[in-house]
Amino acid sequence: TNLVYSLALGEAEYGIIKSFQSIDDFASQNAKICIGVLSAVIAISTLFIIFMAFRVTSSMAEPILQLLELLKSINGPTSTDDIPQLIKHEGSCREVDSVYNTIEMLYKVVQYANVAFFSGDLKVAYHVLRDALRLFARLDNKKAIAVASNNLGITMLTIYRTMKANGDDKFCGMSKEEVVQKGTAFFAQSIKLGESAYDEFYNKQGWSEECLAFMQFLANRYFNRAIFLLTTSSDHNNQKEAESTGFRDLQITADMDVEIVDQCVEMGFKINRVERYELMMGRVRGLLALVELGFGPDELFVEDQIVDVYQDLRNVMKDLSHELFKEVSAAGRMQKLDIELMNYFWSAKHDNINAARVAIRMLVEDEYVFPDAEQEAIKVLVMYMNTTDDKNLPEDEDGRITNELRLVIQSLDYVYVQRAQSLRSSSNNFSSAGMMKSLTKSKTHSESVDETSNAESMAHRSSTLSQTLKGDFIMESF
Repeated sequence: TNLVYSLALGEAEYGIIKSFQSIDDFASQNAKICIGVLSAVIAISTLFIIFMAFRVTSSMAEPILQLLELLKSINGPTSTDDIPQLIKHEGSCREVDSVYNTIEMLYKVVQYANVAFFSGDLKVAYHVLRDALRLFARLDNKKAIAVASNNLGITMLTIYRTMKANGDDKFCGMSKEEVVQKGTAFFAQSIKLGESAYDEFYNKQGWSEECLAFMQFLANRYFNRAIFLLTTSSDHNNQKEAESTGFRDLQITADMDVEIVDQCVEMGFKINRVERYELMMGRVRGLLALVELGFGPDELFVEDQIVDVYQDLRNVMKDLSHELFKEVSAAGRMQKLDIELMNYFWSAKHDNINAARVAIRMLVEDEYVFPDAEQEAIKVLVMYMNTTDDKNLPEDEDGRITNELRLVIQSLDYVYVQRAQSLRSSSNNFSSAGMMKSLTKSKTHSESVDETSNAESMAHRSSTLSQTLKGDFIMESF
């Protein structure tokens, strides 16, 4: 017989798993450590990336924000003490530094031209802007070309006015006809580029706040050209065409001014009341300048413009905390408006009596009077003294009152010229560093002008300065 059997060994599940428990615990512990280390690395990396992104963004944003503030101060005559200094930001990229340096140079060019212009040095302003336009053309910077062309057009307007006031046949080697031709071309180029840029801007953004601001610049260019064409129409090749285009530009300006306000109100955009008021005052000055040339006040709607400005001022006169009175008091705002009221009475209405009443009001009632307001008021009083149909006219048989008033005018003219010379000296110091060779040549030319200007009469220099300070045009910055 055969005995068959099998032998088997059995092990419980717990016994089998128990031998692997230590391995599982070891693996779990290592996994937790790895997860903790990876989490820490990820957290540290994230913080490092955020920190580096902040540093890079700051290095780009800070100089750009400073440039924005600087560019806002370019427009208008300011002394070198008011010019913000450019501070180099460490760690900024090469591209930002390059743009920074370029804008700094262009800022100096525009500021130097503005200072020269508003100090009565039209020759230097013309040469600097002409050289700047050539530079912008080489860079194919259409916005800068448009701005420089607009400012050159205004310079041509002021040169033309100066030539007419002083009886000059030539200025910078240009006759009146050449000045008119150049000015017409400059304004045409500025408006053409402005319209093209505005259309592109509107197609991208629609009625945005920036688009309306751009529209205001275009309206100002139309107004500048209107004043130029109507002022120079007598020396234009086609006088009727120049006047027709000028009146058309005035209508376009009026329509755009209204459209801008309507869109701001409809879209809920804030309107800068100070800028708006100053803009409308500039419009009034320009229209009154045309009335002085013989254009009818009715066809220019001068009275309506003055009434609108006066009503805007009157509505906020009782609120002395209004933004309109933060830098200029209510009395100061009224004096500026009184200047235009005096001009309106004697040029549009030929009413020296009411013009004299406005002049007397500010001289008697106001504690402080702006020099330009005082000068205009005294000129009006001199004209009033030559009026014979007023029963209240004081007796002045020996002309003592009239002579005394004329002496005050001469004194104020002298103060104006001295301030202009001081401003011109500051502009020379301001432009002495970092300027291009062409500007150095212009600066040398300025010094020669200063030497010869000592031989000019005070009346001639004062007349030139008064043309640059008319305030009936809008100089631009880029």
